[in-house]
Amino acid sequence: RHHCRIFRDGTGYSVEDLGSTNGCFVNGEQVRKLGLRDGDRLRVGQCELKFFGEGSAEASYHRELLNHAVFDALTGFYNRRQSREMLEHAFDRGRREPGRLRLMILDLDHFKPVNDRYGHLAGDRVLAGFAAVVKSLLATDVVAGRLGGEEFVVFSAQQTGPEFRALAERIRAALEVTDLPIDNGVVRVTVSIGIAEQVPDMRAAADMLRLADAALYKAKLGGRNRVVIGDS
Repeated sequence: RHHCRIFRDGTGYSVEDLGSTNGCFVNGEQVRKLGLRDGDRLRVGQCELKFFGEGSAEASYHRELLNHAVFDALTGFYNRRQSREMLEHAFDRGRREPGRLRLMILDLDHFKPVNDRYGHLAGDRVLAGFAAVVKSLLATDVVAGRLGGEEFVVFSAQQTGPEFRALAERIRAALEVTDLPIDNGVVRVTVSIGIAEQVPDMRAAADMLRLADAALYKAKLGGRNRVVIGDS
């Protein structure tokens, strides 16, 4: 159903009610059509929205708060909480189409020696460089999040099994030959990856994470710098 529309005209932005049952209210007054000003409060059903005009300092403030709440500052990936929430939603949708959702857990190999030898600032630059490599290879339908430390999650409900495995191999191969800059030169690191696919008998996204983590463990035991697919 369509409650109202917000559109831009020659004078700015306006809201127009589309014949809704409950009506549209701006600053407590019911309106059929009205130009919006910075700070106006729009009530649509049970939802109250606040309109920020272009260049609004308050909008910039709220945008910054949102960025801190959603994204990992170092890598630009979604943070742990946000990526887990998105994964749970994707898993719930996948219950209707089991087998579509796929995820990988990525863990940098021998990352602790980098921190020990070059310092934590260098380690942060390596993590940021790794994230840049991953971002350059991701399609818009793929989500990337940082689970913590040097461990990351990537998932998609749109890619086929072969496509997702190929993505993991591209990430692994690209990182292997990439010089990551630090203050006193460059370093190279590799990544181990475990893959899991949603299947009907899984009850929660945590089951997928456990399967991918077990596959990652096998990748580490197998010599690192490799991709292993979890066997459910």
